[in-house]
Amino acid sequence: MTFIPTRRPPRPHVMHMVANLDLGGSEEVALALTEWLAGECEFSFFATLGIADTTVGRDMQERLRRLNVPVYCGTPLDMKRGGMIHGGLRLRQVLRRVRPDVLHLHTDIPDGAYAASTLFGRDGPGLRVVRTIHNTVIWPKWHRVGRWVERRLEDTDIVAVSHASLEGLHRFRDSQGLRRLPGEQGVVVYNGVAARPLPPARREPGPARVLFAARMEAQKGVDLLPAILERAAALTSAPASVTLLGHGTLEASLRRRMGTSSLRWPVTFGPPVPGLGARLADYDVVLMPSRFEGLGLLGVEALIAGTPLIASDIDGLREVVPPGHELLAPPEDVEAFARLLARVVEDPQAHRERARPLSAPTAERFSPARMADAYLRIYRAHAERQVPASPGRAVAV
Repeated sequence: MTFIPTRRPPRPHVMHMVANLDLGGSEEVALALTEWLAGECEFSFFATLGIADTTVGRDMQERLRRLNVPVYCGTPLDMKRGGMIHGGLRLRQVLRRVRPDVLHLHTDIPDGAYAASTLFGRDGPGLRVVRTIHNTVIWPKWHRVGRWVERRLEDTDIVAVSHASLEGLHRFRDSQGLRRLPGEQGVVVYNGVAARPLPPARREPGPARVLFAARMEAQKGVDLLPAILERAAALTSAPASVTLLGHGTLEASLRRRMGTSSLRWPVTFGPPVPGLGARLADYDVVLMPSRFEGLGLLGVEALIAGTPLIASDIDGLREVVPPGHELLAPPEDVEAFARLLARVVEDPQAHRERARPLSAPTAERFSPARMADAYLRIYRAHAERQVPASPGRAVAV
């Protein structure tokens, strides 16, 4: 028997840096990576704006507690009122103490706070920064800040959640006169969704069940909902009930508009729901009138659940649905959305039967195991450069 010494695979310490622990696709991706790779990496979290006192925030905190993953909080300040600088200072203090191998940035708030942290000291030679681009439109309101941040993040490893998101980064940099990043610096890794196709269930008689679930912000098309719903109800005599889940800056105005609306369909408001993907089969249609999306995790979950998805025909979402998807509408086109919604409401079962064949291939394409494997290679590639060759354990052959 011959023993061949082999190197033990490095177990890198990855610190995820998110905006906060609350509703958001990027936060869910960071949590999913942590859960899938708990045995391969050591993890910690830096929540730039802290932990939200919401059902989703508490649920995320509990998921990390069960994995013994420490969470460090950044700043209580708004990013526009000193939070970027204060969060950056706090991050620099945590990095000096914790010393992760990889700092993984998720979205513009962490990007900005990390860039600000470089004002308070340089990264140690053992730290590598990985940045995931989660949207097709970056720095939509902060062009000047974004230009400054982009200059300080030029040496980071870039991962995009879609080809459209990667192009969105290039487009912003081009618009700001910044150099084009080389092709090998950016890769595309689709987000994984931990959901499984379910056996078809016979729909119970009753009104069609319509769901909107997202942050209540302009990006998600929240301001278009009253007009879409009112017009759809006018186009059909079929009954429907509407559920609107989420929080955000437009929630109060949406509640006021729906309260004075002539809509004959009953509307129920609710907070974000943890694990919503497992409940999507309870609805007859998911409505996503977004103005822009990096990928759209809710859309992926709806397709896996076999629930019809009415969505904007935009970059990012086109990479979720199959070619020729019949339920896409031009962004901000209220009439087009209303006609599609009325069509589904009139015959929910027929649209469910057409959606069902999309379930299994969508689950395979957006497998969380596939996402986790891709990120593990990225994490280990850096760790292997930092760890000298060692005998490790012996393997018998």
